[in-house]
Amino acid sequence: MSEMTSRERVYAAANHQEPDRVPICFSGHAASGITECPPDYLLTSKLYEYLDIEGADPPYISPWMNIVVNVDERVIQRFRSDMRFIPAFPPLWIEEPDGTKTWPWYMGMRIKKTGLYDDPFEFPMKDMTTEEEIAKYPWPDPANTPSVAPPELVDMVRNLHEETDYFLVGDSTYDCWPFNGYAFVSGMDKWLIDMKLRPKFYHAMAERMLEITLQVDADFYGKVGPYVDAATIYDDLGTQERLLMSPKDYREFYKPYTAEIVKNIRKYIRPEAKILLHSCGAVSEVIPDLIDIGVDILNPVQPLAKNMEPERLKREFGKDLCFLGGFDIQQLLPLGSPEEITEGARKLIAQYGEGGGFVFAPSHNIEPDSAPENICAMFDAAHEFGRYPLASLEGETFVEYVRGLNLQDRELSLKAL
Repeated sequence: MSEMTSRERVYAAANHQEPDRVPICFSGHAASGITECPPDYLLTSKLYEYLDIEGADPPYISPWMNIVVNVDERVIQRFRSDMRFIPAFPPLWIEEPDGTKTWPWYMGMRIKKTGLYDDPFEFPMKDMTTEEEIAKYPWPDPANTPSVAPPELVDMVRNLHEETDYFLVGDSTYDCWPFNGYAFVSGMDKWLIDMKLRPKFYHAMAERMLEITLQVDADFYGKVGPYVDAATIYDDLGTQERLLMSPKDYREFYKPYTAEIVKNIRKYIRPEAKILLHSCGAVSEVIPDLIDIGVDILNPVQPLAKNMEPERLKREFGKDLCFLGGFDIQQLLPLGSPEEITEGARKLIAQYGEGGGFVFAPSHNIEPDSAPENICAMFDAAHEFGRYPLASLEGETFVEYVRGLNLQDRELSLKAL
């Protein structure tokens, strides 16, 4: 098979065709890059040093999940990433002397360093229980707020579409609302309790958040939609062991809003472009619902979460979904040797890759407990073993292999990294 462009390669995989090789994603989506946690855990600079990359810009760390949003282009090319992340312009926030950030644009969400990470810590809607309080709240007004897709961003995306062959992944930065965004401003406990004890209030709150989300997405995708190849939605429906709610509650309190967001985004993107949904955890019970509302690509498919084994997902949903992610960052990447990581990548590709439908990536952002040599081993193995036709899987499956290594018994020192 002749060499494909990156865009052709990802489209082929997403359309369940075998491309020339398994596509690779590094920093091509908000949950496939690097997490940076200053002042002690600075993986990006260690990776640049390991790769002999000089003159890189200092990492710009988003207050949102500590993601490095300006990974040097030379690293993206070194890891042969086929995808490119297109986030909306950063929302304006107010920073206090102690580093606390308030995001009026995000309904007053408050974030500060609470340990290793920056997290929401103070919830402006935690005491709201009535529809009158919803009506009185100072909601952001997208019509009177700077656009999340100003002309300079639109020009950049147009140029990337016309002058490069990256598969471009749009992200309005707002598509966690009303999903987990409800929890960010009310608290996780109240978000879940409202569904059961105050369902009328919950729906009134979710409808208001949905209204703003649809407006923001209309602004963003109305301008960059002709140039992006995928649009991102965030859900985080699961824990390591199960869903955050029952499938019945998901279908009542969650699914209808996601469906409206997908329907709205579809108005603005090209027909062939894909809907990419990010949801951590054990979500297999509602994957048929995600397919039903039009999700094309599922990320990050954490292999050690319950019932998220690659062979299970490929067998049950591989005809309808493309899987993006899958390489274990909980145990294998931080604790394995480069040789073990290479073998793990080979097994993962053999399980997921047959017939297309797979984009190789870490099963979330790479945490600062992963050594640069391990990261390089992961992506180098993806390129080495991802060429079609793929080698058949021999011996144990990917998850069996990871569990058989007893990685949890190995010592890990973040300080040493």
